[in-house]
Amino acid sequence: MEKDFLHKHLQLESPSVHCIGIGGIGVSAIAEYMLEAGFQVSGSDESYNSNCRRLEELGALIAPAGHRESNVPENCGAVVYTAAASNNNCELAKLLRQGATGWKRGEFVGEIALAYQRAVMITGTHGKSSTTAMLGWILTYAGKDPGLLLGAKYSDQSPRVSVGSGDILVAEADESDDSLGMLRGELALITNVDGDHAWTPQAEKKQQEILQRFARGFKNIIFMDSPRCTQLFGGLAAARALTAVEYAEYEKFVPEFMLGHERSNAVLALAGAEYLDVDLSIAAEALKKYPGIDRRLQEIYRSADGSITVVNDYAHHPTELASAIDVVRARYGADSSLLVVFQPHRYQRLHRYWDEFVALLSRPELTVKILPVFSAWEFQFIDALDSRQLTDAVKKAGGNAELLSGDHQQNALALAAEVLEKKAQAPLTVLIAGAGDVEKMVLPLADALKSGSTGA
Repeated sequence: MEKDFLHKHLQLESPSVHCIGIGGIGVSAIAEYMLEAGFQVSGSDESYNSNCRRLEELGALIAPAGHRESNVPENCGAVVYTAAASNNNCELAKLLRQGATGWKRGEFVGEIALAYQRAVMITGTHGKSSTTAMLGWILTYAGKDPGLLLGAKYSDQSPRVSVGSGDILVAEADESDDSLGMLRGELALITNVDGDHAWTPQAEKKQQEILQRFARGFKNIIFMDSPRCTQLFGGLAAARALTAVEYAEYEKFVPEFMLGHERSNAVLALAGAEYLDVDLSIAAEALKKYPGIDRRLQEIYRSADGSITVVNDYAHHPTELASAIDVVRARYGADSSLLVVFQPHRYQRLHRYWDEFVALLSRPELTVKILPVFSAWEFQFIDALDSRQLTDAVKKAGGNAELLSGDHQQNALALAAEVLEKKAQAPLTVLIAGAGDVEKMVLPLADALKSGSTGA
């Protein structure tokens, strides 16, 4: 069904949108959103994945893997492209020559937001996907019919995008994207600021300036109280920190099964929901039914006797990894052995947070398996620190670490055999952590554990 308010706002010459990088989690959300809004959607990506398959099922025209001018449909009104697309991308160049309106993904989120009466944007170094998902879930449960753009997937397969009524839009805003400073709206929710994606002091200063510009684009800002957030946003008249007293009041409505950083994400979502006129008792009911999102402390497997559990998490920054480890230990018991499989994400991140990663992964209660660095398409710079060196450093610091060098299938089978061998020492929890393609070993590991033991 067409959503007239969005068509009227965008005013495209043709209701056809081409998406470059359509298999990515962010651009695929845009594509699904535009399909729901009644637009014709086409797209391409370097590889064909499950996101592409879903979009095809919903009616999108997905080109074979790769980028080529022939992928571009005739009479296309707009092109939305991933920030990773280069300026000389042949599809992008052709569409712009033909007069199509072009937006980077982050810019297009900002354009969509202008079509709504009240746009709510959630950003921060950690927790923005979960907070966005919780707020969207609460508003939907409360009957607010919000628009939703979520850069993750609900674990129960509930829709992660919705056009809604045109009143409220809830969207995740990527703090690593320069277009963040272009966003405007009713309410900004800021989880934290931890300097990720900024590898030099100059880059960190630029990122902070963009965050401040982002905050100034909103009528109201609510941020979690911390020294860095207070430094950046405390001087803005429209901004307020959640004080310890306010936090404690909101936390009364957070379900007990949420732990650690899950609770602070929920508190910020509750503050946003209350601002949008949702009764906190209704919000609390919604959170009790919240299914979680993929790769955020997501339980993938638990043996029938409860002795072996596999958890998948997106943690790739030392703050996130430490928090994930703490929550897993709290949730599954401090007496449960914890095996962490970690895939470092980007050489620059590993370099910047080297000391923190070594200290964390050498904790005596952990058994650690380290995968090769997922480069995320960056080049390995000369003398870059790598996973082999990380493994050696963790061992030198007294930790129990091993480098895994096989492919994900091989690693999953080897790990399953090791876990089943240790079954007598159970309970055992396996935490798979990383933002790269480490998730490709999660299901093979679970399948191998299922088939490897009648008790598993």
